[in-house]
Amino acid sequence: MNDTTFGYLLLAIGIVFALGVVYALTSHIGSAEKARPMVPRGVHLPNPSPLPAIMAVGGALMGAGLAFRADDQPIANPWLAVPGLVVFVYGIFAWVRAAGNEWDEAEHGSHEEGKE
Repeated sequence: MNDTTFGYLLLAIGIVFALGVVYALTSHIGSAEKARPMVPRGVHLPNPSPLPAIMAVGGALMGAGLAFRADDQPIANPWLAVPGLVVFVYGIFAWVRAAGNEWDEAEHGSHEEGKE
């Protein structure tokens, strides 16, 4: 297996892992008897967020780590790939958490609604 094939395989495994984490965090495993809740009124578009850009920076760092490696490094340049992986995973978890918080606020009402 050459280096390019191994890099693509590693990238595919990472994507499948990230999608699996997102699915595990957002699905209601074991609650088949519960009806899926309806989308609350007022949920149309997500709030503006820098998290997609943060994930793009993490992905670019991981790609740079795969591309700019020295001959003595077996897989990737760890000085680029490891921080890229950390930033990318942080972006995934923060985005899922932000979406859950937005859902809860829309479902239960914002705290600012009672002040008006």
